[in-house]
Amino acid sequence: RFLVFRYKPGTTAQQKRTMLENFIKLYDANKDLFSHGRKGGMKNSTEGFDKGFGGSLFCLIFEEKEHRDQFVTNAEHIKYKFCTIYLSMSAIDLVEDVIVYDLCYGVYGY
Repeated sequence: RFLVFRYKPGTTAQQKRTMLENFIKLYDANKDLFSHGRKGGMKNSTEGFDKGFGGSLFCLIFEEKEHRDQFVTNAEHIKYKFCTIYLSMSAIDLVEDVIVYDLCYGVYGY
C-alpha cells in the first residue's frame, strides 16, 4: 500500500501532525496484517512532479489480499477516515486528495 495526501488549504501543521500520529497508531495496531513495519518519510523531491501532494508518504505491504480486505473494513480504519474521534475533524475533512495504491508484491504483469 502506497499512500500520500494532498491537504486542503488552511490545514494547520498541528492538524497534519495529529493526523500523522493517529495514522501511525492505526497502522501499528494492525501490524500483524503487514509483512514488515511501516516504511516512509517526508517528501524531499525537488523535481516538481509532486502535484501538490506533500507531507509524509507511507508504504506498507500486506501479507495477503485477505489482510488488505480485513484492514480496509476494520472499524478503527473507517473511524479514522470519517469520524472526529481522532481529530477535531475527520481525515476526510483535512484531505483534498489522496492516493492509495494497493499492489501485489512482485507481480508486474497484466
